Parts: sequence; C-alpha cells; structure tokens
Amino acid sequence: MPYIEVEKGVQYYYEDVGQGKPIVFVHGWGMNRQVWERQVVDFSDTFRVITIDCRGCGKSDKPAHGYEISKLADDLNKVVQNLGLEDATLVGWSAGGSIVMDYVTRFGGGAVTKAVSVGGAVPRYTSTEGFDVGVPQENVTQTLAAMRVNRPALVRAIADGCFHQDVGQPMKDWFFNNFMEQSWFTEKTMEDLGKIDLRDKLSDISIPVAFFHGLHDGVVPLSLSEYCVKEVQGAKLVVFENSSHAPFIEEIDRFNEELKSFIQS
Repeated sequence: MPYIEVEKGVQYYYEDVGQGKPIVFVHGWGMNRQVWERQVVDFSDTFRVITIDCRGCGKSDKPAHGYEISKLADDLNKVVQNLGLEDATLVGWSAGGSIVMDYVTRFGGGAVTKAVSVGGAVPRYTSTEGFDVGVPQENVTQTLAAMRVNRPALVRAIADGCFHQDVGQPMKDWFFNNFMEQSWFTEKTMEDLGKIDLRDKLSDISIPVAFFHGLHDGVVPLSLSEYCVKEVQGAKLVVFENSSHAPFIEEIDRFNEELKSFIQS
C-alpha cells in the first residue's frame, strides 16, 4: 500500500489515480480520504487525483503528537514534496480547509498554484474581540467535554449535522463510521481549532483561492468564508444553496463543475 513518511516513524496513507494536473484533497476533522470518492471517480479521467488520510485518521499512523493545524500543514507539505507535485491544486474541507490555508500562507506559489477551502474553519474558527463571525469558544469547550464523556454520541451528532438535505440514514451511517476510524488524539486538532488565527496572514496569499460553502452550514458559519473573500485579494466565493457542511455530497454535480471551472480558469 502507498505510504509517505512525513516524519520519522509517522506514515501517511494516500491514493493516487489518474493523470494530468494534480489535485490533492484534504478531508475534514476526524474523517478520511473516502469522503472524496465521487470526486476521485469524476476527476480522475482528466486530472491526477490524490487523496490522503491525515495523521490520526483512516489508514495513516496514529501517534500521540503532531495534531496542531500547522503541523498537519507541514505533513501536507511533505506529501507534496515526496510526490514531486507541480502546478497542483489543494482542496480542503472543514478543518482540512484550515490546513490548506495554513499551507498556502507559508508554502503557496511553489508546487501549489491554486487552493480551495470547502466549508473551511478559516481564518479562525472561534469568535474573539473584534471578530464576531466565528462560533463561540464555548462550542469548542463543550465539544471537547462531550468527546471525553461519550465520543460516539458526539461524533454521531456531527455526522448527522453535516447535511441539509435528506440524504438518508445509510449516508449518515457511512459518515459516522468514517469518523469513528479516527484516533482519540484527534481531539488535539479540535482543541487547536479553538486557538488558530490566520487573519494576519490572509493578505499574504498570492495564489488564486476559492471559498466553497454551504448556505445552510451549521458546523462552520458561512460568514467565515464571506470574511475571507474580502481579505484575500481576488478570492472567489461559491455558495451552495442546497447544502450544509458537505456540498461535495449534497450537490455533487454543481460542486464538481465549480471546482473544475476554478482549476481550469
């Protein structure tokens, strides 16, 4: 099976299919590469499609350290370097959007020439003085407390909350099962989401960036992407009117069309 060593003793599992301009898909908190299955199928005819399991998720190693957003972005950089990617597009969902945007602020403009945040917790997930568009810090505190008491129940609620449309119980169960493959240590990523702040770095982004967001997103507020579009020069906002937190599933065709159009623009 294909693995990349992102640091000594820590292996990332990845899948690499198709040929052409590369797209690297980065999943959200606690999930894994499988959430991108429709994009893998639909894009691999004309693109090189790479999906990864982040540290602590899926088939990747699950060490007790290294779950901060910046460290996960460092891991992503190792993946990009090891695969020798050029002219690549990064697509990050939810916390994956945070990882991708952190990467772009530090490494963008080299191997990576475009980036997309999908319902990303960017530039910071929580509200603070002078920034009232995030979620209350209390939300993160309560989530971490709930994980300690009953992690499956908390994960079930998050999985069910990813959808606006009636996608059916099998889809919700699939999301839940993917979530439950995560390491216990991914709670450290959730904790870091309550701290990170990329506001001062947004103006440094020099590559084309798009923010995709579900209109009914109850996990990450649409207002965050709206804020980012104003701060990142030339950024594009795409709102999916019939989606919550997973427009790549709830509006597959439009999502894929918008993504392809952005990459080829």
